[in-house]
Parts: sequence; C-alpha cells; structure tokens
Amino acid sequence: MRESGSPTLKHMQIPVALLVGGTERLISAVSDAALSAQVLVAECTVADAATMAAQMRPLVIVMPDEVYNFDRDGFEALARDVRSRLLTLADDDIDPVALEAELSQLMLESESQRPSWTGDLG
Repeated sequence: MRESGSPTLKHMQIPVALLVGGTERLISAVSDAALSAQVLVAECTVADAATMAAQMRPLVIVMPDEVYNFDRDGFEALARDVRSRLLTLADDDIDPVALEAELSQLMLESESQRPSWTGDLG
C-alpha cells in the first residue's frame, strides 16, 4: 500500500449544552450565555432527553428547576452516564453574567472527567 501525503482527519467534538424542557425565556438566556462560552445549544423535550444526551454527549445538561425536580435521580443518572454536568435554573431569576460563568465552569469540569475529547466515552 502506498501512504497518502495528506494528514489523517481527526474526529472533532463540538462542545454542546443540551437544554431540556426550556421555556422561551430560558432558551434565550442559555443561547446568549452559550455564545460567550463558545458552546452549541441543542434543545429537546423531557421525553427526548435520554436519546439526545446519548447521541450528542453534551458537556452540560441545562433544565428548569421544575423539570429537574420531576425526576432528580433519573437526570442525575443520565448526566453520569454521558459524563455531563447538570445545570438547573429558576426561570424567573436568571442572571446572564452568572449563567455564563456557571456554564463555562461546568463545561470545564465535564471535559476534565472525560478520558479524552474524542467522543469515545467507553
């Protein structure tokens, strides 16, 4: 076999925050914070959360407090399974500066718990 002179393409993982069951206000706030944090925001319903998290492997799973309170154990297990962090927010009290800082911090924590940033989570 002849070796190619072109470099091997590496799989690039795009940092994702998955927003589960967000209101318009929460979607807007998380989207604004994500621009500065340089993370893509994907949205889904509560019913699709497990499937979307498994497919996208988000660094952070974001949801309103009331969604989280509906099934705390289930969401904690989901976050552990995909090596993600959870961020729950009260829809009526969103501080954009604090949200951006917390989102960035959780992204760093999530990245550090993954064996690599290749998408292979074992």
